[in-house]
Amino acid sequence: MSKPLRQNLMYTTRRSPYFDRTLREGALEWGVYNHTYMPFVYDNDPRAEYDAIVHGVTLWDVGAERQAEFRGPDALKFADYLAPRDLSGLPVGGCKYTPLCDQHGRIMSEIIILRPYEDVIWFSHSDVDVSLWAYGLALAGGYDVQVAEADVAPFQVQGPKARAVLAPLVAADLDALRRFRCVVTELAGVDVVISNTGWSKESGYEVYPLGSARAAEAWDAVREAGRAHDILVTGPNLNRAVEQGILDTQYATNSGMDLFEAGLGGLVDLDKNDFIGRDALRKVRESGPKRKTVGLVSDTAEWPLFEWFWPVEDSATGKEVGVVRWAVWSYALDRNIAVALVDSAVADDAELTVRSPAGEHKASIHAIPFV
Repeated sequence: MSKPLRQNLMYTTRRSPYFDRTLREGALEWGVYNHTYMPFVYDNDPRAEYDAIVHGVTLWDVGAERQAEFRGPDALKFADYLAPRDLSGLPVGGCKYTPLCDQHGRIMSEIIILRPYEDVIWFSHSDVDVSLWAYGLALAGGYDVQVAEADVAPFQVQGPKARAVLAPLVAADLDALRRFRCVVTELAGVDVVISNTGWSKESGYEVYPLGSARAAEAWDAVREAGRAHDILVTGPNLNRAVEQGILDTQYATNSGMDLFEAGLGGLVDLDKNDFIGRDALRKVRESGPKRKTVGLVSDTAEWPLFEWFWPVEDSATGKEVGVVRWAVWSYALDRNIAVALVDSAVADDAELTVRSPAGEHKASIHAIPFV
């Protein structure tokens, strides 16, 4: 059998510090994420990748996950103004997940906030120019803060064996590092920040080398230590993420979706100090969202490759009531699963039809997370 050909790459797009290593590991396909290549597909068996994150350990190049850095006396105050969650009590060493929205309450990005130092906040963000947006708002608001994209390219170690791989390499006590906490430490002699977070609900960590110059050394140390645990270099596992209800800004991009429509209303602190989009989101809370995010399951033939959004219809009337915005095969449930944005009036027991390029798929609503 001939070896799969990898995707052609453009010389104008940025690479992470781990790019050459991912080539050697068999990377085949990349997405452009924050103007940087992120490897998503490797020359691996997809089921082996899934089993590795659920039962073993995986290593991901997520150097495209950039850090918008706010540094100065007003760093936390400014971050609190940008985010719909209350950050006023975030301690040094604290982390918090939050969406970001525009002035209309529509989703712009999903981020992990880290406070590694007293006067420094990082917005570790998904695919949007957060640094440019924040720079303009900081100038307009007169905040005493410096805004920049930090030279920090993270990688993730995800899976139940992640701690066993990292602990011998790290100066800090990982057993004491609780979920959504971070620590400034060393990994194999390289200065890093490590957070107990990640795009996975398995045990796992994100490693943020402090500068690109020695980032590859940290990667190499983890790769070598992981051999004893059969570590597998992969991209973010979409099948597992969707099963666990972990999405991404890509689910909401160009949809005009507000935080309530995305099912994130419980993470919005509408009664805190003023923040971008607060007035618009208060109006949505009062009137109710027009659409809602739901899970779908289907026992038809396996979904075709998901390359664009698919219409969702009411099976009884044939009326289009929404759109599938993410679809994968669930290894845990052994069936098709999807996440869709549908009209709020769609009942939880509705019989629906998904129209993919392969034809019709009968579907029903399922709670998120699926597993």
